Amino acid sequence: MKSFYKMLILSAFVPFAALPVAAQSQNGAAPKAQIAGKVTRTNEAPAEFATVTLLRAKDSSLVKGVLADISGKYAFDGISGGRYIVSAANMGLKKGYSAPFTLNGSAVNMPAIILAEDSRNLKAVDVTAKRPFIEQKADKMVVNVENSIVSAGGTALEVLQQSPGIQVDKDDNISMRGKNGVIIMIDGKPSNMSAQDVAQLLKNMPSSNIDQIELIANPSAKYDAAGNAGIINIKLKKNSNYGANGSLNLGYIQGELPKANGGINLNYRSKKVNLYGSYNYNFNRNFEFLHITRDNQEESGRMVFDQISNIDKKSRYHGAKAGIDYFLNSNHTIGLMFDMGDNKWKGTGVGTTKIGNGERVDSALYSNSDNNSRWKRQSYNFNYKGKLDTTGRELNIDLDYSRNTERNDNFLYSSYRDAIGKETWREDVTRASQPSIINIKTAKLDYVHPLRHNDKFEAGVKFSWVDSDNDSRFDSLRNHGWEYDANRSNYFIYKENVNAAYINYNRQFKKLGIQAGVRAEQTNVTGNSVTKKEVNDTSYLNFFPSIFFSYAAHKNHQLGLSYSRRLQRPSYDDLNPFEFYIDRYTKGGGNPHLRPQYSNNIDFTWTFKSFLTTAIGYSHTKDMLSRVLEPDVDETTGDTSIVVYRYMNVASKDNVNLNISAPYEITKWWKSFTTVSVFYNKFETVVKGEEINRASAGFFGNTQQTFTLGKGWSSEVSFFYVSPQISQEGLFRMKSMYALNAGLQKQILKKKGTIKLNVNDIFRTQRFRGTYEMANRDLGLRTGWDSRQVRLTFSYRFGNTNVKEARNRKTGLEDELNRVK
Repeated sequence: MKSFYKMLILSAFVPFAALPVAAQSQNGAAPKAQIAGKVTRTNEAPAEFATVTLLRAKDSSLVKGVLADISGKYAFDGISGGRYIVSAANMGLKKGYSAPFTLNGSAVNMPAIILAEDSRNLKAVDVTAKRPFIEQKADKMVVNVENSIVSAGGTALEVLQQSPGIQVDKDDNISMRGKNGVIIMIDGKPSNMSAQDVAQLLKNMPSSNIDQIELIANPSAKYDAAGNAGIINIKLKKNSNYGANGSLNLGYIQGELPKANGGINLNYRSKKVNLYGSYNYNFNRNFEFLHITRDNQEESGRMVFDQISNIDKKSRYHGAKAGIDYFLNSNHTIGLMFDMGDNKWKGTGVGTTKIGNGERVDSALYSNSDNNSRWKRQSYNFNYKGKLDTTGRELNIDLDYSRNTERNDNFLYSSYRDAIGKETWREDVTRASQPSIINIKTAKLDYVHPLRHNDKFEAGVKFSWVDSDNDSRFDSLRNHGWEYDANRSNYFIYKENVNAAYINYNRQFKKLGIQAGVRAEQTNVTGNSVTKKEVNDTSYLNFFPSIFFSYAAHKNHQLGLSYSRRLQRPSYDDLNPFEFYIDRYTKGGGNPHLRPQYSNNIDFTWTFKSFLTTAIGYSHTKDMLSRVLEPDVDETTGDTSIVVYRYMNVASKDNVNLNISAPYEITKWWKSFTTVSVFYNKFETVVKGEEINRASAGFFGNTQQTFTLGKGWSSEVSFFYVSPQISQEGLFRMKSMYALNAGLQKQILKKKGTIKLNVNDIFRTQRFRGTYEMANRDLGLRTGWDSRQVRLTFSYRFGNTNVKEARNRKTGLEDELNRVK
């Protein structure tokens, strides 16, 4: 009976929604068009006096409402041009909707809206159309979090983990469709944070704050051309309440070694000002076990190296962010933001390398290493956002400056012993000091101009300047003390200027959406190895087109097709020709001759009933950046038994991939999410004159089962498996890897607090094993880390939870900071 009265009251007031429009027409406004149609039952009988509402197709907001007459007919008069949806509801019938349509000044006669019988009692009339869980747009896939079966009571990171094609590894690194280096954006603004900061931010953000997650596998021309993995944009719910809120998180992790983290986020909003800040701390103690075997065929005969190394790692990280937005008025906002990070890292290693001919051990190398690093970042941002008029024209400006400093101090002691363990006279003691300073400045402007028929034109420019100053000094201990080692030392200066501009155009037809654009980037690069007197001076201009199609073939079938050209520039560290020794025979190093990699990407997606998402993709990458092992010669000793691990431009890579993901509610208390990826990779390159052609198929699967136990309790079990394949990093023939995780959660303190207990990698099976063949050398690698961990975490949200979130403003530094390791 209450439902009947609600229906009656709403029906009585709905016709008055027409009054403002009618008054406007009487005041001399331009004539507007009519929308008319009919509402029927499944037997074609009229749905008498049905409640009919006109909604904006963009956001399902209410425009106008009327009652159908006794014959089911309705009409909306005086409607402005735009894109709309008509909704109809009646007692005892299921709600119905029209397909989206465009009104452009001419009257529209709508097809009949058919309402099916509904055995359930109608509780209320809904004036907002329910969005599907997954929507396929022209240039992206949209996950409507509110309708996710796995989002309730979770965090932003947990919801993101359930999104199609997204994986989050043991270190909270986020990848999309198997590609690392994803850019995380919040409300369209890159987070401008380190991977650790992003993980902490998403862990502390309740899923109830999220409206949508946009998955942009092929970014359009408006985004930086750099980055092949795509963009994840998290859109927060909006409201206008004022006040303060915040969140607190604490965590303790126990593996074989202890770890801990904590952080606090604060936000204050008033009519004119928004203040926000955060602080995060992380202590991580870990170990790495490394077993390398090398079988070398030298001119003098066969040499076999069997190396075992154990590295104890400690790091302490402090991160802080603070900002202010000032609202000049409802259309114009200016903001300032400061971001800093400070990381101390220390690693001590002990290694033994047995050397022989494969049948006997002739000698052994004993190594001890001590590595210390201190990294600091300070970033500053000024920004402006303005709505220029009522048509929706918008301007965004960002000015940024960042200073990154790092100092690495390394010490390596190596000594030899003969077959009976007696120490010989041969030894090598080396120390290195490698300070580095990177200054980044950017200026960025974006403009949006709406056109007729809901079309949209976008344009923008960006300028960036990077100066990197790197000094690497090596000293060797000789009979008379420390001596400067000119063969290993180097002073390297890197300068880069990128000037970019883009245009982008969007149009939506009835069922077809199209977006097309092009970005131009002109790059000037100078790399100066002062010590070696080598200068690389290059300039190049590149164009990056993109085009996207989306098609709503049926309410149960959404299709998408996209193409884009992208590039990835090498990091500043990888361009630096410095070298560091893992032991006497194994070292890492930079490569000043690295070029950007370019990729052409094509993706086709199909979403069925907002449930099953299937994506097929192909990409061809030229000059792919990958770390590769290659033979090397020690310029000081002349030793040819050394291998160096550094980034190179692999000639090409071809990738074909199939991704399927599906959330499924087995019962009210058991929810499942499974994602599967099947792919084929082919690599072609040349290392030291030897052609390398490697190809393999691969498989990745991840399933998560969530159980609601009642009274605030829930549990979760997840399992992932990676098949044998050719790994992109190092081109190793890797063996399978898998892990089982489980957790228990309890909501406390009126659901504002959460306690979680998780066990990761229960059976300690997450290990990397692989082999690599090169000229006259076969290498085997096995490595492990502190992967089995018990985690106890507590999070608490306080204050007014309805306060509008801070803007998390986009800065222009995102692409450049991603290249600072």
